[in-house]
Amino acid sequence: MLLRQLEYLVALARERHFARAAEACHVSQPSLSAAISKLERELGVPIVSRGRRFESLTPEGERVLLWAHRMLADRDALRQDLSRMRESLSGVLRIGAIPTALPVAPLLTAPFCERYPHVRVTLESLSSVEITHGLEEFELDIAMTYVDSSVRAMPLYEERYVLLTPADESRTARYLLLQS
Repeated sequence: MLLRQLEYLVALARERHFARAAEACHVSQPSLSAAISKLERELGVPIVSRGRRFESLTPEGERVLLWAHRMLADRDALRQDLSRMRESLSGVLRIGAIPTALPVAPLLTAPFCERYPHVRVTLESLSSVEITHGLEEFELDIAMTYVDSSVRAMPLYEERYVLLTPADESRTARYLLLQS
């Protein structure tokens, strides 16, 4: 079993479409399909329900997908650990952020990129639900979102909303909600 096969499986589960998964992995669709088929043969179980196209993962496929996420996360952690040993952190930092948090992202990413120039930072605008899923599936490393009780949180800033109205109430009032 190759880690690349597991990467293909994770992409297929995410994209739910063979051609899009292949494109995301920068391989041809036949190469991705062959790798998934080979993984099924090696494990001795069907992983993907196929019709004329991708239908779903089998129950065994869902289990393999969980292990794939763990194994790929462990591989990434090993790379980072070895990189730290070389005193030069490298890799990819995957950040998910709700749209309203995007303007403050550079407050975090700019100093981080200065300190760790060999780390590539990706920032993706996502909903809170997508962020939670991304963290649970090891597709995101950190996130900027509204907090629920299932994650460790560090406040970055507080928002305050103000309602502005015209001083002269006799005129037609236009209301503007501003963030400060």
